Amino acid sequence: MTPILGKIAILWVALVSHLQTHDHSLHFTSMKRILLRYLLVEQAVPFFVSLLVLTLVLFLGKIMRYTQLLFASESGLADLGMLLLYSLPYFLVFTIPMATLLAVLLAFARLAHDNEITAMKTAGISFYQTLPPVALVTGFAWLITLGLSSFVLPHSNIGFQRVLLEMARSRGQLGLKERIFNDQFDGLVFFINSVSPDGRHLREVFITDERSPETKSTIVAEEGLLVHDLSGKRITLRLLRGQIFRVGDKMESLQTIRFQNYDFNLDLDSFAFNEADFRKRERHLSFTELRQALTSTKLDQKKRNKLSFEWHRRLSLPFACVVLGFIAAPLSVQSRTGSRLSGVVLGLVLFLLYYLFVSAAKALGKDGPYPPAIGLWLPNVIFGVLAVVLWIKTAREAPFKPILRVQRSAELVTSWIKNRSKR
Repeated sequence: MTPILGKIAILWVALVSHLQTHDHSLHFTSMKRILLRYLLVEQAVPFFVSLLVLTLVLFLGKIMRYTQLLFASESGLADLGMLLLYSLPYFLVFTIPMATLLAVLLAFARLAHDNEITAMKTAGISFYQTLPPVALVTGFAWLITLGLSSFVLPHSNIGFQRVLLEMARSRGQLGLKERIFNDQFDGLVFFINSVSPDGRHLREVFITDERSPETKSTIVAEEGLLVHDLSGKRITLRLLRGQIFRVGDKMESLQTIRFQNYDFNLDLDSFAFNEADFRKRERHLSFTELRQALTSTKLDQKKRNKLSFEWHRRLSLPFACVVLGFIAAPLSVQSRTGSRLSGVVLGLVLFLLYYLFVSAAKALGKDGPYPPAIGLWLPNVIFGVLAVVLWIKTAREAPFKPILRVQRSAELVTSWIKNRSKR
C-alpha cells in the first residue's frame, strides 16, 4: 500500500496549485475520503487478526477442557462441535472489544511512529478529522457486540446447557457441578463439594429429598459413586459413610439413620433439560423478553432490581468497544509506541484497568446501595471523559502526563518479555 505520506504530499501539491481557482473544498473532500479509506484499512487488518487470535486462544483452552469431558463421558466429536459452537458468542463478547482496542491502538501507533500524523497536520488535516474512521470501526464493533449480548448469547447459553445435560443423561452421568445447588431432578437438590474429572466420583455429598409429601429427607455422605445399568434408564448413586435425617410432614418426628453403604436410585427419564426453568433466569432472557418482564406490575423490588441490572449490563458492556477504541487513538499518538509488542502490552494494561473498574462498579450496582444503572454505566462515563480529554490534548499537541507513566510501565513489561524470550 502506498504510504499516506506520499498521498498527502501529492494532494497538497494539487491543492496549492489550485489556490487561485477557488476550488478548495473539492480537494479537501478528496483528501478526507482518501484518509478515511486508508485509516479504515489500517484498522481493519489488525482488528480481524486480533479477533481471530484472541478467539482461537480461548477456543484452545475450552477444547482441552471439553475434550477431557468428552473422553470421560465417551461422547463424540459432534458433541464437542456443538459445545464450541454455543460457546462462540460468549467468546466474541469479550474478544471483540479487545480486538477493537488493539486495532485502533496498533494502527495509530504505526501512523505516529512513521510520522504520518505529522504529515497530516502539515497538510492541514486536524487530528479531529481522524474521528470518522475510528467511529466507524468502534461503531461496527459495538453493534455486533450488542447484538450478540442482547439476542444471541441468551439462546446460546440455553443451547449449551441443553447439550451438557443431554450428554450427562445419555451417558449415565448427572452433570453435577461443584459447590453449587444442583436441581436437575424434581424434588431433589444436590450439593457436592468436589467432583472427579469423569463426573462419577463425588466427595462430601449433601442431598435434600422432597419427592414424598409425607416425609422430607436430608442425606449427608463422605463419598459417592455413580453406577448406571446397561439400559441407561436408571442410575444409582452409591453413598458411603453417611447419615439420613427424615422429618415428618408436620415436624412431628425425626429419624436418624447411619450407614456405610446406601444406594440412592434415580430415574433418568425425569432428568431432562427444562428450557422453561432456564428461561426464568435473567441472563437467559432475550432482550425483548427482558424488556417485557420489566414492564410487569407484579414484580417485587428484588426481582425488578435483578432484571434492571441485566438490562443495563447488556447495554453498557458493548460500549467497551467505543470507549476503549476512542481512548486508543490519542493514547497511541501520545505515547508514540513504535513496537507492536509495546502496543499490545499497552492495550492489555488499558483493557485490564477498564474491566477491573467494571467489576468494581458492577458490585456497586448489584449489591450496593446505588441503582444498577449507576454502577454499570459509571466506567463508561469515566473512560469516556478520559477519551475526550485525550483527544483535546492530542489535537492541541499537549502531553498528557499519566500516559507517560503507563507507557513506561508497558516498556518495562516489554523489555522483560524480550529478555525472557532470549533465554
